[in-house]
Amino acid sequence: MGFTAEEGRVPVTWYRSSIFSALIVAITAFTCPGIFGALNGMGAGGGAKPEVSDAANAVVFAVIALGSPIVGAVCGWLTPKWTLVIGTLGYAPYAAGFFVVDKYGQEWLLLFGSVTCGLSACFLWVASGAIFMGYPEEHRKGLATSLKFMLQNLGASIGGIISLALNVTRNYRGSISNATYIVMIVIMCIGLPFSLFLPAADRVQRSDGRKVILKKSKSVLSEFGILWALLKQPKVLAMMPMMLYAQWFLAYQWKFNYSYFTVRSRALNSMLFYISGFLASWLLGQFLDWQRFSRKTRARVGFLVLFFSVGASWIIGQAVQVHYAKTTPTLDWAETEYGLGCFVFLLWGASDPIVTTYKYWIAGSLTNNVNEAAFLSALINSIGSVGSTFGFVIGVKKFSLVGACAINLALFFISAPGLGWVAYTGISETSHGTSLTGLADLDEESNPSYDEADASTDSKDVVTTRAAEVKA
Repeated sequence: MGFTAEEGRVPVTWYRSSIFSALIVAITAFTCPGIFGALNGMGAGGGAKPEVSDAANAVVFAVIALGSPIVGAVCGWLTPKWTLVIGTLGYAPYAAGFFVVDKYGQEWLLLFGSVTCGLSACFLWVASGAIFMGYPEEHRKGLATSLKFMLQNLGASIGGIISLALNVTRNYRGSISNATYIVMIVIMCIGLPFSLFLPAADRVQRSDGRKVILKKSKSVLSEFGILWALLKQPKVLAMMPMMLYAQWFLAYQWKFNYSYFTVRSRALNSMLFYISGFLASWLLGQFLDWQRFSRKTRARVGFLVLFFSVGASWIIGQAVQVHYAKTTPTLDWAETEYGLGCFVFLLWGASDPIVTTYKYWIAGSLTNNVNEAAFLSALINSIGSVGSTFGFVIGVKKFSLVGACAINLALFFISAPGLGWVAYTGISETSHGTSLTGLADLDEESNPSYDEADASTDSKDVVTTRAAEVKA
């Protein structure tokens, strides 16, 4: 099974293709971050007090913020495959910790699980970013990126469906059922066996004939030279405010759901939130790979979609939040007032993955080098987790929800210009033959795919050259 030379592509074995690798990443996103999102999407980890949930998540994201740059350095040594495998190990204790808090009032397991979840997330997100930004062909990066966030949202929505089915009679505030926790813990454990199916980087086959190159520096310490070089790039610096914003809002949105809805309505909201995210990520990914338009055009149009959709969601959300702060409702789906809150939550569900999918696609458009992709993923993860940490700290301090919503609104409009500048001025038609830190030259010297074409050759010409070689 594979692509043929007559189609202008090099034959590819399906289980070694770049998209199969992205699919494995997406499955681990389904089982781990997806169920993490489902658990938190129901508000306060299902039933724990918001202050306990916020404190636990502050620990999770603080660990991610500190650990991601280190994992970015070791990813090249461990390889993305084994980095991903390690990343699936620590999520289940986090869910188990909420179960113990909710049912027995003991917080020790939640503290332990928050640390293991944070450590695992460092490995899982850095490996994931290296794979779906560094492995795919340029015309498939939108698909690879959206696959990851589609399945992550699907996992979270299925978690919401399970919770809805198990809590459908609970038209009051309070805890989710024991069975809900158990099902989520089991799903989190399934990511490990799937991660083992990921092919090694040197065995991945691209349909354009280019090899996936993973370079190992002389020492792990020397890997940080790549990070330092990235930190000096204006395009990377311009994207950092959006990286900070892109996870700050989690604490507020999850607390919004907990504060104003009954148990079963929270479960329904969570399901709809992530289904809308699944669709939004898929549609944006399809557009970002649509070769009818140039990559520069897709980058610019994608930014406009992001700016107006996300901006509108926060402006509407702020108005609704001010109204709820005055009325302090407890909304159930049987009530007519439920529709407005659900609509706002659905808007956030669609706009959040638009930001994430687009942000990673832009980063992936800046380089085709796996080492650089790993550090870009580490930066996105680390800076985003700083935002999440502050967001949850604000929750722990019992900051008003009106103020918390206003912070998110302001952060988005402050961070948008930097991302827009990169989208309008920093995206070229191809990243082959160039890189952010000079690693592309190393790739060309060791990659026979470049022997027949100059680095500046259009990517379609390279595909034709390699296809002719295979046919011969």
